[in-house]
Amino acid sequence: MFNATSLLTNDNRECLMRSLEMPGASILDVCAVQASYGHLLVLKSDGEICGVNLDDGLMTSLCSVELPELPSDAGHSHFGAPAWRLHSNISGRYCAIVVDRGRKGLVVDTSSGVITMMLDGGDYYEETVPFSACFLLVDGKDVLVHRSAWNRLDAADPATGIPLTDRHIAPYEEAGARPAHYLDYFHGRLWPSPDGGRVLDDGWVWHPVSVPRIWSASDWVRLNPWESEDGASVVDLVFRDDWNTSTCWIDDSHVAMWGLVDSDDPEESGKRPGVQISDAASKDRSSDVQWPIEADQAPRDLFSDGKRLFIVDEKSFAVWDIASRTRIATLPNISPRIYDAKRGTLVAIGESAVAEIALPWLADQSD
Repeated sequence: MFNATSLLTNDNRECLMRSLEMPGASILDVCAVQASYGHLLVLKSDGEICGVNLDDGLMTSLCSVELPELPSDAGHSHFGAPAWRLHSNISGRYCAIVVDRGRKGLVVDTSSGVITMMLDGGDYYEETVPFSACFLLVDGKDVLVHRSAWNRLDAADPATGIPLTDRHIAPYEEAGARPAHYLDYFHGRLWPSPDGGRVLDDGWVWHPVSVPRIWSASDWVRLNPWESEDGASVVDLVFRDDWNTSTCWIDDSHVAMWGLVDSDDPEESGKRPGVQISDAASKDRSSDVQWPIEADQAPRDLFSDGKRLFIVDEKSFAVWDIASRTRIATLPNISPRIYDAKRGTLVAIGESAVAEIALPWLADQSD
């Protein structure tokens, strides 16, 4: 049964929030899906995977798995404690449960509970980054992208685990020549573009410095298994001091990243409040847009519907119009976890409840 509540923005516009209690073990993470069982895939702390229909409130227990073990966070507090993360394909049939700031994960067929893949991202500075994983659709087929070593990503069929980007890269011997296609890069969190054609990788290089990069996932799977290392589509976006920053795709060609870039001062680059908007296909950074935005703290998440930017911190979120760079509204005391592009709503989670937030007045500003 939904509990409906009206929330008011700072300028007294109404938002409808419908919350749904989920008894049992606590909620760890959620994904938006377009599944026969509903609109959300939910991971619980006892390993149960549930589907939630946000139209009628129906909850479906799909299967249960043993969660990957969390490593100790001793000595690694700078990057945050290890935590479970849920990723899902669009249909909600397959999901990956991985350990951010850890090395282990698994892929599950939610229709049967069968584990189709065991994932291992390697044990070299894995505590510095979320586990690199995301789902794509390439030629209408589901593809799982996952880290298999600190400097290697692979694509696989999530139903079978069959690799789709099988390739050989020789190891780099100390004092030797760099092998062909060798990538000296620590892969981080992955963001697929809305159409699944590109992937943004928020990773880093020594000494250390953040270098988010983008490449063509479709070329990688179809044409060139080394595309993610040194393919023609690879674009290095910026050099900045910190990685693990709030990022989102605005559309299939543009990304927004929190923190204004200063090419003259690399140690301060990315620390000034604001958003940088970059062309994902261009190697020319002169077209990047610097958008200063006052903020007391860096946001936890960025989302976009293509016209607006949702800036989310731990206690509230604000809606900004991208074209005019004006703030439309702020909603206090609620902090969404995901944006559901299909439904045009935001979803917040608590330990025992999920809540969908609708912003009906945005439809009046769609043109």
